[in-house]
Amino acid sequence: MSISTTYKLETNPFRITPATSPNELIWAGFTEIREKFELRIKRSIKIQNSSLILNWGEYGSGKTHAARYFNKASVLEEIAKDVNSEIPYSIVLPLPKGKEPVFSMYTSVIDKLDIQVLRSRFQEKGASINSFIDEMHDNMQIQSILKAIFNPDVYDINLLKKYLYGNISNTELKGLNDFGILRHLNSDSDYTKLLAGLFSCLTYDKKVYSAVIIWIDEFEDLAVLSSSNIDKTNNFLREILDNTPNNLLVFLNLTQSALFGVEDLGEYVYESVRSRIKDRVNFDLPSPEQFRTYLKDLLEKFRSEEVEEQIFFPYEKDLVDELIRELGNVSLRSFNEAFSMLLELAELESVCPITSEFFERNRNEVLGWKE
Repeated sequence: MSISTTYKLETNPFRITPATSPNELIWAGFTEIREKFELRIKRSIKIQNSSLILNWGEYGSGKTHAARYFNKASVLEEIAKDVNSEIPYSIVLPLPKGKEPVFSMYTSVIDKLDIQVLRSRFQEKGASINSFIDEMHDNMQIQSILKAIFNPDVYDINLLKKYLYGNISNTELKGLNDFGILRHLNSDSDYTKLLAGLFSCLTYDKKVYSAVIIWIDEFEDLAVLSSSNIDKTNNFLREILDNTPNNLLVFLNLTQSALFGVEDLGEYVYESVRSRIKDRVNFDLPSPEQFRTYLKDLLEKFRSEEVEEQIFFPYEKDLVDELIRELGNVSLRSFNEAFSMLLELAELESVCPITSEFFERNRNEVLGWKE
């Protein structure tokens, strides 16, 4: 039995974990949340001020999916096109859980930094930023590093990346001395200042990139860090926002859990950071109507061919209503798990359409976790 010919679907559309491939990242239902993110990104594109947004919800509510979806180049291009501007530069970073959180976030940014592409884009746009770097930063070392990143005369990009990662020897460092790079980066302050300078350069006059968007996922893991690393992470956020006053949009994804509730926010996210939060996007548990709209949209996006009238095909409408009632107040992930399991079982047993009777026969498989 083919899922395409029998169930009229290209593949099983119900993801248990967030997609990573851009082709698999789609948005279904939840129009209000999508529009909130689109508006925030458009504001960041058009308005200079930097801002911090808190995304809050239970495990499996869609925060990671939102980060990956709005990090997608085609999505950002459409948003930028709507406001007649350049695309933002966007990165998704998991909260580091090791001993050096600031260095880990710094290296995560450097991992994604394609210096050759960056230079080409700036050259195409005719954006010369040396004088901007001189005016922006009074730290000669940071000035020199930023200029080297954008300077095609620093032709050994591998050596420059090695330096940025902190893997360069003293002998190799001499190869960068002529460009004013005289010492190693060796402190959280160095890493934060360099990132802030880089973000400011990327959005210089909004000629090449209109904004920098940073999504920090799994921020609730802050609760398991040592006190020292909680301090370092909060200081990093405060300093990166203070030192990048323009065109930076930071999203923090926080999952409400046994270790991290609303009442704990003040304990782990310091006032110096909370005072910079401009808005909060709540990923509330979906209502029955939101589940129905999500299911309809999701199935439509994965249709291999049109289906007349039966908007929930291959699921019968009575089954959809019954299963939503049975699930009760659950996260989107739990909803996906139930409908995915039903589809897999139906395919295995060559059953179509998927009915309430079939669900009752397989209730323990589908809802055993609730019993």
